[in-house]
Order: sequence, then C-alpha cells, then structure tokens
Amino acid sequence: MPDWSYRTIFRPLLFRLPLPLARDLCLGFMGQLARLPLGSAVIDFLGHMRPDPRLQIKSADLSLAGPVVLGPHLDPRLLAPRALARFGFGMIEIGPIAEQSSDASSRVHRQDNSQSLWLPDEPPAISAQMATERLAAARLTIPVIARLAPGTQDVAAVAAQLAPHVAAYSVESADQVAVAAVHHPVLLCIAADIPMPPKALPIGICGVIVDGRIRDPAGGWLVGRAAHAAAVATVRRLRDEHGSELPIIAGGAVDPEGAVQLLAAGATAVQIDAGVVFAGPGLPKRVNEAVLFARCADQNKVLREGTPTRSAGAPVPTTWEQPHAAAMSWFWALLLGIAMFGGGLLALGIACTRVVLPYDEQYLGMTAAELTQRVNPRLLSFMAHDRVTLAGTMLAIGIQYLFLAWCGIRRGLHWAKLTLVASAFAGFGTFFLFLGFGYFDPFHAFVTAILFQFLLLAFQGRLKPAERPPPPNLADDWRWRLAQWGQLLLIIEAAAVMTAGVTICCIGSSSVFVPEDLEFMSTTAEHLRSANPRLVPVVAHDRASFGGMLLSVGIATLLPALWGVRQGETWLWWMLAIAGSVGYVTTLIIHLHVGYTSLDHLAPAVAGLGLLWLGLALLFPYMRPPPHDHYNRWQTLLSDCQT
Repeated sequence: MPDWSYRTIFRPLLFRLPLPLARDLCLGFMGQLARLPLGSAVIDFLGHMRPDPRLQIKSADLSLAGPVVLGPHLDPRLLAPRALARFGFGMIEIGPIAEQSSDASSRVHRQDNSQSLWLPDEPPAISAQMATERLAAARLTIPVIARLAPGTQDVAAVAAQLAPHVAAYSVESADQVAVAAVHHPVLLCIAADIPMPPKALPIGICGVIVDGRIRDPAGGWLVGRAAHAAAVATVRRLRDEHGSELPIIAGGAVDPEGAVQLLAAGATAVQIDAGVVFAGPGLPKRVNEAVLFARCADQNKVLREGTPTRSAGAPVPTTWEQPHAAAMSWFWALLLGIAMFGGGLLALGIACTRVVLPYDEQYLGMTAAELTQRVNPRLLSFMAHDRVTLAGTMLAIGIQYLFLAWCGIRRGLHWAKLTLVASAFAGFGTFFLFLGFGYFDPFHAFVTAILFQFLLLAFQGRLKPAERPPPPNLADDWRWRLAQWGQLLLIIEAAAVMTAGVTICCIGSSSVFVPEDLEFMSTTAEHLRSANPRLVPVVAHDRASFGGMLLSVGIATLLPALWGVRQGETWLWWMLAIAGSVGYVTTLIIHLHVGYTSLDHLAPAVAGLGLLWLGLALLFPYMRPPPHDHYNRWQTLLSDCQT
C-alpha cells in the first residue's frame, strides 16, 4: 500500500471507518500479503524502501539498520510485523507487553485536526505468549525492542519468554530495569511532555526513548504531531544533561521535517507510528532520504548548487564519495541507448520509404510492387504502419536508456541501473518469439547480438557511489499530494503498456491479425496465407517485435514511476514526457497517414497518451526545481543540525 495508492484511494476510504476497524483491515491485508511465498518481494518491489547502508547506527548496546524506528502504537497486536519491517525501518518497537492481552484497542480513535491518535490511559497491551508466537512466525531481519507494560507482575517471566526474539527492552518503571537487563539492554521510556527529564538515569539503562505521546487534558494520551514540540524540547534537555554518548530515540514526527528537527535537537533516531496513518506508508523512506541528505550535505552547497536557477535536471557535481575509476556501467548503458535510438531512426526511415528490405523480398519471393498488385493493395500500408509503430517504440526506448544512463546510472542511482537492465533483458528475451512464428530475421539477430553485449557490460559494470540529490521533500504540501495522483496515473499507464506488450507478443506468435487489421485491408487471414504462405510469418515478426519493445517501454516507465519520483528530479519528468510522447504520437500519426482510423484500434493509444500527459501535469510542480522557500527551510534545518 504505497503512498500513491494510500493517499489517493485507500486513505479516503479507510478514514471513513472507525480507527480500529480501518487499522485491522489495512494491517491484516499487509500481514497476509507478507506471509505469501512472494509477498515480501512484492512489498519490496512496490516500495524499494530499505534504508541506505550509510544510515546504519551502531553503539555499544544497540545496532539499527537505519535512523527510523517503528513505534508500538501502529500495530499493537502484531498483525503485520513482517510487512512493516520492509517499509524502511531500522528497528521496531512492540508492546506494551504484559502477562495478558487487553482489549483497549477498540477505544483508540483519530484526531485528524492534530494528526494524532488518542489512546486510553492504559494503552492496549499484547500478551507475552501472543507476541512470542507472532515474532517467531515473522522471522524479522531487523532488531526488535519489546516495551514491557508498567503493571506487569512477573517481569522476569515475560522478559525471559521474549528474549530469543528481541534485541532490547524498554521500560517505563525503574523497578523493571534490573530484571529485564539480565537478558538484553534496557531503554527507559518517558512521555514527551515529562516536566523534568531524569538527571540521573537508573543503573543498567543504555538509552532513552522519548515516546511520541503527551497527556490529553480531557484524559488519555495523544500520539503524533501533538507531541512533536514537547518531544523536541525533551530531547534537547536530555542531550544537554547527558552528553553526546547517550542513545535517544524520539517520537512525534509525522513528516520528514519533523524527523530532522528531532535529530537536530539531539535524537539518535526518530520513532514514527501515527505518522504512517496520516502521511502514508512511504514516510519511513522519505525520512531516510531527508536524514541522509541532512547528514551528508553542506549548508552552503545546498544553496549554491540547488537553487532553482540551475538548469533543469542537471546533475549536482558534488559527490558524497570519490567516484571509482572503473564505474563504467553508465558508459555501456549510454551506448545501448544510442544504438537503440539509432536503430529506431533507421527503422523509421525504412518504414517510411521502401517498407520491406531486400532479404524480406527474397524470403517472400515477391517484390514490394508484387505484394501490392498480387496480394492486397493495402498490404504495404499495413506493414508500414506496423514498422513505424515498432520504430516509435525503439525511439522511446532509446530516449529512456539515454536518460537513465546519463542522468541516473552515471550519478550512481541503483534504481536507474535496475530499471535499464530489467527493461533490456525483457526486450532481448522476446527475440526468441521467432520460434513461434517461424521467420528468422538475420539482420535483427545480428543487431541483437551486438546490443546484447552492451547490456551485459552495463550489467556487470560497477556503480559508483551516489551523488547528492536535490534537497528532498519535507512536508505533505500540495505539490506532494498532487504528485501522488500523478504517480498513480503513470503507474496505471505503464501497467497498461506492459499488458498491451504481452498481449501483442502473444498475438504475433499465434493469430497474428486482429479483426480491425483484416477490416482495414478488406481481406481474410486465409486469403493472405493462400496468396503467399510466407507472408504471415513476416508480419508476425513485426508484431512480436513491437510487442517486445512495448513491454520494454512499459518496464522502463513503471519502475521509475515506482522508485524514482522525488522532488527536484526534473530529468526523470522529461524522460517520461519525451519518450512517452514520441511513442504515442508516432503511432497515431502513422495510423492517420495510412487511413487506419478504427476507433476501437486507436482508443488504447489515445487513452494512454491522455493518462501520460495528465499524470505528468500533476507531477510537474513536484518534480521541477523546488521553490526558494524549500531551500530556506533546509537551510534552517541544516543550521540547527550544525549547531
């Protein structure tokens, strides 16, 4: 349930339901998905959210995969720990855990105005037995903190039962520290609005959790944005009192800006739970990106190199690390893109002139003039339409690969290399469809063999350390909200293109023609076969090749739409706009030119072009160079971090 589906479709529906029901439906679905054989891979594919290795946090007692910790208030019954662990969290806190479960979760509700959750005085607890069973079934790969309920009578038994599945405990009572510390490190959990944080921590405490909750004047607790300001103040007081060595995990953030503010106040890591409800499941990834940028960026360089006057899409020259001399993956990918674009121009030139090549005529035993006179007067127009659409997709692929290589892979973006490799392997794999239609094109085989070497070299080539991206998004502003709709439309369009590609591959390897084709030529498939038995395999070759290229275009659109959309990455917007427009417009122009204007046949292309342009229009305010106030906010945050 990524942000582009959560914010656009599911959140409006879920917010119409009571919180307990909405939470159970959402977490129950994700938990069930994660338990399926390929469920975890699906979650990784949709989100690509694992934290960057540079964000690892290590101390004497704690080790986190990233600076974002899942708080215990989102999934108190552990319905989906395996799914949530793949959202970009570096650690998970569960609980409160007691001898017996409590049913207080039915009383939890949202306060939308303050972006907070309301909890009763005694938050819902899960039994040690149930927690142990669900943790064992989840087999988490990131560390877990178990929060022990304050009123637990037999702390030793609960701690011992959880010990094999957790890395640390958190307690709210000093009386529980000594017993729990027998098994694992212990963190002291305090509310964000505690009047005076302890100046002397109990013996055995290895860190502090500033829980993102404050007292509600009407009774109960508020978890979320309502606690953020108090959490920042408490973290600052703790850091001033205990120095830089004490690990502090602080909650209350519901957007990346709030998370960076907590880190600037002195937090070691940030904890979010209510933020996932209000901002979306992509919040951990967005926080990770903001934290990575804040840690690696220099304030003056942000303002000097990231100003909106910089040319759109130009890569930032400053890198976080020195590039490797052998990082040549981008070069071979660039050659592949140049070759695909050149091949598209060549195919377009042939399709607009002689249509059939000499070896086509030799295989058919007929010249182009004879095909028109003896088989069908519209046959060459039909074949030209097929070959121009194929050329259009080749041009689109070439444009995509050029952008991915120069603006993505050259800058060390892992997702860009993965996109190009996946798209190219899918396209080259469809070459073997000739086994289905029986026509082996020697020139096609020769070009494929040459280009496949470029792909292998790009695949094997090293990827240099990533360059610093533009300052990432900080808040859920109108640009970001519009971008979620734009991203959703692009994903739908890309999925439709991939589906069309697979469908056309199947048609090209079987029936070859659709009813509109035969209607355009005023003939039948049987007549064409009887006129020249080798004609249909030649047409099938064009059809299957077009389907394969269409599949490649769809993959090269879908994966960037899933993984690469971020504020300021203007080059990606231009890649999608230019490549998509070239592919669609070429197709529509050739259909109009040859008179193949069947509405049923053209409707998918028109609808796809409309989806593409509408999605790009919604994405443009977000993906263009950010406004000046965005840099000013980052300047303030980075100044606080340096202070």
